[in-house]
Amino acid sequence: MQSQNFMGGPLTWQLEDLGKRIKLLEETLTQLKTLDLTLHEMQYIVYSYVEKIREGVVLMQDEIVVWANKAACDILGYEYDEVINKSAVDLVHPKYRDLFSARFAMVQAGGEITDVVIWPFISKTREIKHIRPFSSRVMYLGQPAIMAFFSDVTEEKKIQEELLMKAEMLELVGDLIYMLDTKGDIKYANKAMCESLGYTLDEIIGRNILDFHIEEDKKRVKIRLRLATSKNQGKYKTEYVSKDGTSIPVSVYGKVINLGSKEYILGVGRLIVPADGPI
Repeated sequence: MQSQNFMGGPLTWQLEDLGKRIKLLEETLTQLKTLDLTLHEMQYIVYSYVEKIREGVVLMQDEIVVWANKAACDILGYEYDEVINKSAVDLVHPKYRDLFSARFAMVQAGGEITDVVIWPFISKTREIKHIRPFSSRVMYLGQPAIMAFFSDVTEEKKIQEELLMKAEMLELVGDLIYMLDTKGDIKYANKAMCESLGYTLDEIIGRNILDFHIEEDKKRVKIRLRLATSKNQGKYKTEYVSKDGTSIPVSVYGKVINLGSKEYILGVGRLIVPADGPI
């Protein structure tokens, strides 16, 4: 009778409860192992991604580089060991270091900077690399830090400067120079074009080139626009109509050009001077 009481007593209940707790702990441990494995897999995926992308990725804390991906090192021409523990400010052109340091401190402190600035960095070979960064505040080892994604826009900036210089040169020539999309809408017109037609640039941009032709020539010019190619330079005579209704005889040259992934028609109109006009 005592034996039966012992087997069904408090000790038995405690053992059963302990067994349930052990089972629950084992299940929890299995779940944690699965979760840990998942986290490691996610970390590996993220690491593999940032090591293969073309953009540079850098983790900085108190202006010191604590981690950088392969692209970041390649863009600046350094080995990984040469970048780590290096001051990010020291990589910037001396003229801009104070400003860069101030913006760095603002971001790390939690401030928001909406404008994107292109910074001139100095590579290991002393070349100027124009960098466009996108930075955000993160936590690293319990302290604020900055994670920055950046791209090398050196070639892009060079092309923009060349285009700007060419645009300024086009403003100085006397010929009427303009650029159309494939529909004939004007995307660019130089100073001579605006002055000859008597319109401001804002009044010309976005309008179709046919709007400035005499009625008799519109159909013919429309066909020429459709037949324009990059290999053939079309040449024809026509008449433009200025804002005050004056007819302007011109000799036009047109050719298809490529800018980026789009096609445009570059047109050059040369005023036809009457035989009895000024020499």
